[in-house]
Amino acid sequence: MKQKDTGVMFLFVTTLTVIIWLWAAGQTKTQATVTTTVRFKAPEGMTRNVTPSFASVTLTLEGPRSAVDTAKAACANGLNLTVAETDGTVSINDIASKLNAIDELKTTGATTITAEPSSFNIDIQTMVQVEAAVEAVLSNVTVSGDVTVNPSIVTLNIPQRVRATLPDAITVQAVVSDSALQQLSPGVVHTRDAAIRLPIPLDVPDVTVSPSRVEVTFKIQSMTEKTVIPQVRIILAGPPEDYASYTVELPRKTISNVTVEGDNDIIDGIKSGDYTVFAVIRLASRDMEQGVSSKQVTSFLAIDKDGAGHQLDVSVEDLDALNVELNITPISDPE
Repeated sequence: MKQKDTGVMFLFVTTLTVIIWLWAAGQTKTQATVTTTVRFKAPEGMTRNVTPSFASVTLTLEGPRSAVDTAKAACANGLNLTVAETDGTVSINDIASKLNAIDELKTTGATTITAEPSSFNIDIQTMVQVEAAVEAVLSNVTVSGDVTVNPSIVTLNIPQRVRATLPDAITVQAVVSDSALQQLSPGVVHTRDAAIRLPIPLDVPDVTVSPSRVEVTFKIQSMTEKTVIPQVRIILAGPPEDYASYTVELPRKTISNVTVEGDNDIIDGIKSGDYTVFAVIRLASRDMEQGVSSKQVTSFLAIDKDGAGHQLDVSVEDLDALNVELNITPISDPE
C-alpha cells in the first residue's frame, strides 16, 4: 500500500514540477522581432483619404514569452493606427509608443520597445461627396433626336480642398468608345455602356466616381469623319447692295490647318475635290457703315459643284485666327 502511495506522490510531484516549469518558461522575459503592416486610418465616422494608407514596420517586442507570442500573432493580420483629425501633411513620430497604446497589442502584455522606421510623414485629405451631371460624348456620329443617359447623375468623392476650387455645378462625360460606335447602324435606337470621363481638374488618383459606367441611349443619323485642310479660303457674305457703296479688303485671305468634321460622304467629297471648304464672314449693313476693323468667322461651309453648302464642325490650332482683320472703305460718289 505504501509503495502505491509513493508512486502516486511521485507522479503528482512530477506533474506539478512540469506545470511550474512551463509557467516559469512562459513568464520568462524575452525579446522577438516581427515585421507587420501598419494601416493608417482616419477617425471612425470621418471621410478622409490617408496617403500612404499603410507601411511595413519591423517591431521589437519584449515581455513574457507567452505575451510576446500573443503579440506576434496579433501582428500577423496587420495593425490599425488612427491618425490625427486634421488636413495636410502630418508627421507621426515614436511609432513604438503609439502602437503600444492600441488594444491589439496593449492587451497582450508585451511591449513594443523599438519600431523601424520609427516615424512617417502622411498626407490627410478630408473628402466630400458631390453630385455631377452626366453628358454623353459620341465621337464621329451625328445623332437624331434626344440622347439619354442612365443614370444622369453620378456621385464624386473628392478632396475638400479641390472642391473649393471648382464651380458649384460639375459636369462629367459618358464616353461611348469609337470602336463600339463604328459597329452600329444608322436609323436604329442603340443603348451602349459608357465610361465616365472626369474633367481635367478631377482626373487625379484621389477622386472616385460612382457609378463609374452608365448607359447611353441614342439614334445615329449618320457617321462622321474628320480631315485636316492646310489652307481654307475666307469669303464674305452680306447684302449685295452694300458692295456698291463699300469696298472690303482682307489683309489675310486664308486660315491655316483647319480640322473639319462632317458626314462621311461630305468628307470624302472634300478629299476628292468635289467639295470646297470656305470660312464665311457674314457682314451686316451696320458693319459696313461703322467700318468695323475685324470680324469673327461665322461658319465653315463645304460647297459642292452645284453651289449647295453644308455646314461643318471645325477646330483650329490658333483660335485667334478666327478673328479676321478687315479694311472697309466707302466708295466715293463720282462727280
